[in-house]
Amino acid sequence: MSTAAQDTGTAGPAHVATVSFLASRAVPSGGFWVALAGGTALARVAQRRGAREGYGASWAAMLETVAIMGPARFGVPLTQALSAPLMGRLEARGRGALAQFLACAAIRVLSNGVGVAFFVFVIAGGLDAYAGSYENLAGLFGLEVGERGTVIVTLAGLFAWGAFASVVQVTVYRRGLRSWPSVQEADETASPEPEPPHSGRFDPRVIAVAAAVSFALLLASTEWIVLAAVTAFLAVAWVVSRPDRRAVPTGLALAGVLAFGALVFSLGAGLGVEVALRRASRAALLVLAATWLRAAAGADGLREVSRRALGRLRALPSAREAAQVLDTIGSEGRLASAGRALLDAIDGVPNRPGPFVDAVLGWVAREAVHYRAPERAPALALRARLVDALLLVGAIAPAAALFA
Repeated sequence: MSTAAQDTGTAGPAHVATVSFLASRAVPSGGFWVALAGGTALARVAQRRGAREGYGASWAAMLETVAIMGPARFGVPLTQALSAPLMGRLEARGRGALAQFLACAAIRVLSNGVGVAFFVFVIAGGLDAYAGSYENLAGLFGLEVGERGTVIVTLAGLFAWGAFASVVQVTVYRRGLRSWPSVQEADETASPEPEPPHSGRFDPRVIAVAAAVSFALLLASTEWIVLAAVTAFLAVAWVVSRPDRRAVPTGLALAGVLAFGALVFSLGAGLGVEVALRRASRAALLVLAATWLRAAAGADGLREVSRRALGRLRALPSAREAAQVLDTIGSEGRLASAGRALLDAIDGVPNRPGPFVDAVLGWVAREAVHYRAPERAPALALRARLVDALLLVGAIAPAAALFA
């Protein structure tokens, strides 16, 4: 096998990771399993080209999923994005399964712990509401579970899932890296026609700042006046921003799920209907602000914001590599063909874990090697105008409600 065939480069695996991570964020459940394919591709980059390029490909893939889908459910593939390049380097250095498991488990427990803390203190409304729901539920079965017991049970679940998921992750990655198929490079093929860029009304940089301001205000308070002010801003901004609606269905579904979760935890803790409604409204608005960000800025706008942010952060490890890889992914026009190739790969495979995993890993390698990077699209000419200043003022205006 030629050296070129052995070394799949960076763009191809980053493209596979983007497809896998997008799918993991889109499916209602089981995102961890779907993201394993993308994690294996990123581990391959780090195994062959080093940690800097591995993490550069990882962050480029994550930023590309945000450009296409928005920030909703960003955390689903995040743990594999953080751990996969490290797994690849450990494999390249001959470290065994135990060392890889410990490293993977540490990253998984820490990152999942941050996610649990966000849910407890932001979505559920605090440890009192979270623990209160478990206390009331346990009381139905004659059990006593206090706040301390709830924390212990949560931590036990966090460590148990971290151990199980890390075993699966290390096993699949090592299987994929050690049996990377001998696939030959495909002939040069024409890149798919790119989708027409979304032409929004506002500078995407200002949209990103406005969304961040709304997010911060929602984290700061659940008072009705603040919620109403942020809602009014998002409603007006949606109407005037000429939004791209492709990410809206997913955003609305996630907003409903998180709002329902906040409502159930607050009511279960006995905090009252009014508090429960305020916390549910905040949970929904957090997602809707992120959904508006994607819709108003468009995929091309968010890509450009990511490129410029990476340029300013180029002193950080892997930032320069991430910017270079982001220019080579161009996944929007290739998602359907990649999905069809995967369906073909698993068609007729015996319904057993081993053959199924091998079929998916074979698709990962073929898709990575056969990928051809598109020509780099010209950078968007961004220029803030008066209308952008008005948008930013509108985003900041609800802050006055904090002092009302």
